[in-house]
Amino acid sequence: MNPDTIFPAWLIWFLLGIGLAFLELYMPGFIVLFFGVGCWIVAGTLMILDLTITQQIFVFIASTITSIVLLRRLVIRIFRGFAVGHARNDFDDFPMGVRVKVVQQITPNSNGRIHYRGSFWDAAADEEIGEGELAEIMSFADNSRLVFFVKKMDGSEKNSTPEDERYKEI
Repeated sequence: MNPDTIFPAWLIWFLLGIGLAFLELYMPGFIVLFFGVGCWIVAGTLMILDLTITQQIFVFIASTITSIVLLRRLVIRIFRGFAVGHARNDFDDFPMGVRVKVVQQITPNSNGRIHYRGSFWDAAADEEIGEGELAEIMSFADNSRLVFFVKKMDGSEKNSTPEDERYKEI
């Protein structure tokens, strides 16, 4: 250790490791965390041995690669988590059965637009649904999470107004 430096090398490596560990919170994949582990191993080694910068970099690279290869799968299994009782692949908040207002005509040959949750969404149907009519969301169309498949509300409900309690816009 050079007595002329303000911060010892081990402290710099240790703080860099903490910074990389916190950076992992913002980046997916559990990779950056292991760069932090490599920094901490270098910091620990510097507390025991006096290494040159070349040796420090070698220890950093070797320990980072070793920790990724040996520990990444274990850490992913621990922190990934799991869901209990969810057999569906859909979102938990899928709006199936929600009544929406058609704002642009929907035909079997072309998509239209619906008003849902304060925004306008593309919608498809296998029947013609006119502008201003009510429709019910049934599913996503064509495996797309951006286009809803809707069906026309039956005759007794199509004359409902937005103020009607049956018009449940979320």
